[in-house]
Amino acid sequence: MTSSYREKLSGIFPPNMTCFINEEVAYDKIRANIEKYEQTGIAGYFPLGSNGEFKSLTDEESLKVVDVYRKSKGKDKVLMAGVCRESAKTTIEFTKKVADLGVEFATILPPSYFVNVMTDDVLAQYYTYVADKSPIPIILYNAPKFAQGLLLSPKLITTVASHPNIAGMKDTSSEDISIYTKAVPQGSDFYILAGTIEKFFKGLEVGAIGGVLSIANYLPKICCDLHNLYLAGKRDEAAKMDVYARALSSNAAGKAGIAGVKAAMDALGYFGGNPRLPVPPLGDVQKAELKAVLQKEGLV
Repeated sequence: MTSSYREKLSGIFPPNMTCFINEEVAYDKIRANIEKYEQTGIAGYFPLGSNGEFKSLTDEESLKVVDVYRKSKGKDKVLMAGVCRESAKTTIEFTKKVADLGVEFATILPPSYFVNVMTDDVLAQYYTYVADKSPIPIILYNAPKFAQGLLLSPKLITTVASHPNIAGMKDTSSEDISIYTKAVPQGSDFYILAGTIEKFFKGLEVGAIGGVLSIANYLPKICCDLHNLYLAGKRDEAAKMDVYARALSSNAAGKAGIAGVKAAMDALGYFGGNPRLPVPPLGDVQKAELKAVLQKEGLV
């Protein structure tokens, strides 16, 4: 690991989908998707997140999925993975297992089963304890819709940002991302990643360094182009690309959740397939509407 996390976390990361056929994990399809992603400009991969349906996987399946990424990704691609469990002990144990498989950053949704006791002080203690014992840097994951409404606060970010083994936060909340970038103490080796395409450009404007973007599962080039335009100082062009990407996401897969993302992947040459039950796939009418949007934009 380099002395600074910035280089590794800058860029686009798809929150990678887990592929299923007849309810079983299709590891060969995951491998085929990676081969296609390797031809794009993404910075790396993020399996076992919300899009990856980590709650629907066994630990054995999860580790096999990570191993596919380890063996299939390019040497220049960064590998992070979701490791959230409901206790510090189980989170640490699973983090050690994925670290042994080459994962470089562990992304951790806050425990939320006992959500009423998850104060800033409790969460600071939790993340600090896990970071102290984790063999790899951790990244906080701020996603209230997946954590019983639990919202990570700017105060928490200020508290934990100085920890040498806490690298940053992925923000998928509905809050203004600037409240988190402003909460990072100056000089901290701690970075904010946008968790949605809706927050990505605004995030770059206020100090975020990259994005874990669902749309990058099926349109990684558009996301990378937007980022590259911004880095090249072509802000106006990047702003136009941002409007286009957000509208495309909203009108296509973005409004249908993981089933929509998977259907968009199928339409654009990746393997999406169906979510694992009980999450339903898109119906035929919805798939046709999604494909029509993509065709109208000349993407299919």
